[in-house]
Amino acid sequence: MERTELEALVVQKEWDMFQKVNGIGGRAACQDQMATFIIMRTSQFESWELNVVESYLQDLVEAENEGRNLLMEKYAYMMEETDPVYFEQIRKLLPKVTPKKILLVEKIVTHYMAWVEEFAIAYPHIRKNGRPAEGISLDGTTSLRNYLQSELYTYSERTLELFAGSIISNVELNRYWLSMEKMAQAYGYNNLDEAEADLA
Repeated sequence: MERTELEALVVQKEWDMFQKVNGIGGRAACQDQMATFIIMRTSQFESWELNVVESYLQDLVEAENEGRNLLMEKYAYMMEETDPVYFEQIRKLLPKVTPKKILLVEKIVTHYMAWVEEFAIAYPHIRKNGRPAEGISLDGTTSLRNYLQSELYTYSERTLELFAGSIISNVELNRYWLSMEKMAQAYGYNNLDEAEADLA
């Protein structure tokens, strides 16, 4: 399977799971925005090593076979920050996050947040249109750190080990920068500089 086909399959499986997520306030508007979902998720996967994408696809298939919804689990984990009282009520329904997984996730998140900070200096107008790096915004949008951490908690230890290993082997490669560049191109810009100028 070619890389583009692999990424498309991953995104389709995620989209199918996303359609089954039932939020407290009902269906979210973003669940009806398939084109945006495809751009955002594909842009992320294009910044990964191929073996990480392959392993994550295996995670999705295994989850399907077990009757689990990784997208639902991600949003549930996010509630530890956004709604801690409710989170305590559902914590026991979620897969236990092992100590090994916590260490791997923290390693990845630490590098990722450094990349975000580097990107924000170079492209402040693009960055301010995204999630806040830390905390919760005035409109209730949770942080990029929480979103990333919660998503990584749904990955298998196998995938996390491959992901962390790929980062450590090429720590100079800013994968957030790369994914944002892919996203800008998907929206019709030639490069990040052009997108930054348009948003200024």
